[in-house]
Amino acid sequence: MRLRTKTYLIAVTAFSLFSLSLASIAGGAGSLTLPSTPQAPGGSVPVSGTSFGATKPIGIGFGAEVAGRDSNMSYTGTGTGPYSGKVSHYPIKPGSFVLISDTTAGGAGIVSTYTDNGAGITIWSYDDTPMGTINYVTGQWSRTTTVDVTGIVANYTATYLSYQYNATPAAGVTTTASGTFATSITVPTVTNGIYNVTAIDTGGNRAVATLTVDVTIPEGLTVGVAVLLSSFAVVAGSRYFRKPPRI
Repeated sequence: MRLRTKTYLIAVTAFSLFSLSLASIAGGAGSLTLPSTPQAPGGSVPVSGTSFGATKPIGIGFGAEVAGRDSNMSYTGTGTGPYSGKVSHYPIKPGSFVLISDTTAGGAGIVSTYTDNGAGITIWSYDDTPMGTINYVTGQWSRTTTVDVTGIVANYTATYLSYQYNATPAAGVTTTASGTFATSITVPTVTNGIYNVTAIDTGGNRAVATLTVDVTIPEGLTVGVAVLLSSFAVVAGSRYFRKPPRI
């Protein structure tokens, strides 16, 4: 009985390496494709997308959505603007960004709200006119005013949704004229599980796919090789444990 149990455990270990992730889930206007086999933390993973905007920068988020809030942000600008700043975490989920400008402390006593329309434009709450922008990939925002507010101090607060990790390659990613892209990301240091990978362009096109992470796969060792080695282990283990004991 003990010999059978040992053989069974080895077989289960080998079989677990066949765990698959769902390769592609459409979200918004885009479509994203990832490897269907488990990947190791720190490994390089190919990512490709279609149906995004033409020649637009791409941001890639890894993991669950995370609520962000930045207050008293630094900014630049004079006159009627644009006034601009940047949030702490990105890429940003399209449609989730809200910017509040509060000039109470500066003496003007005006609070204005700018709400993201999901396409990179922020709408002024006063009369629903476009009065600003949000770059989902870089976190850069801007807003304009109808009067000169030079010298009036404003406290800018932003709320938004980003992701656990920014997996966008340092060199940046830009789509082709047909709205496609192909790049590689590095898997963050995470535990075993299935994680969302989200690609977003500056026009608000978004796609989500899932990736399975398995920490038992050494970095640089492909799943195919790992499975092959495990198969050898099953065969060798079975033969070993079936040998009659010497007395």
